[in-house]
Amino acid sequence: MVDHQDNNNYNSIRHRKRNMQQRVLQSSISNISKQQIVSLPVPSNRRNEIEQFLKLFGYNSEKTILQVHLIGFFRKKNLNQREIEQKSKSVKRYGGTSFVVVGRTYDPTIIENVIKPKSKDPFESSPGYIGYLWKKKNRENKSPHELIPLDFIPVHLPYPDDWKKMFATKGFLIAMHVPTPFVKDKNKITRALYRIAKNGPDIRKEWNFLNDLKNLGYNTHTYTKN
Repeated sequence: MVDHQDNNNYNSIRHRKRNMQQRVLQSSISNISKQQIVSLPVPSNRRNEIEQFLKLFGYNSEKTILQVHLIGFFRKKNLNQREIEQKSKSVKRYGGTSFVVVGRTYDPTIIENVIKPKSKDPFESSPGYIGYLWKKKNRENKSPHELIPLDFIPVHLPYPDDWKKMFATKGFLIAMHVPTPFVKDKNKITRALYRIAKNGPDIRKEWNFLNDLKNLGYNTHTYTKN
């Protein structure tokens, strides 16, 4: 009887110890942030790749403002007559509007870095407009490409399903106004990205498609002038 009790106590201790080990392991896994999980497979120079990509659209790390919009609610607002006229003039003068979506992220931490729109901001009536990234207004003086989460992917390119399930958000669109000389060409780049996307590139790996875009004649430094 004593031996049986001792055996039960021993098994009970083993069971508690095993449960404790499992809890410690689960705790350790949960402590690995989602951002760290994303950063593990991507190249160490991903920030530079993001900057080089944005430069295709005339991005200037010192001056460009990147807007952040919630996917599914992007620009869902009624334009007033003045805005309609301005858009029409822009299309006639430059061959298109200066606004373009450059990519997306599903990492909700981007919200922590955005500058919320002022009450008089014309985009305030858009339910999907969250705010913007701008070096001049950032407390740590960081450029927008330094604040974009590493899961960012260029427009049209496929986003990894496992990342999407992990973050479980609607996602966030990153958009910007391109410099005036570039308005006519922005659609050419987005169409080129659409064609590249058909090959199913793994965006977690090195962004070799940037070289493909350069070979098509798109220079990453042409439109960064004042």
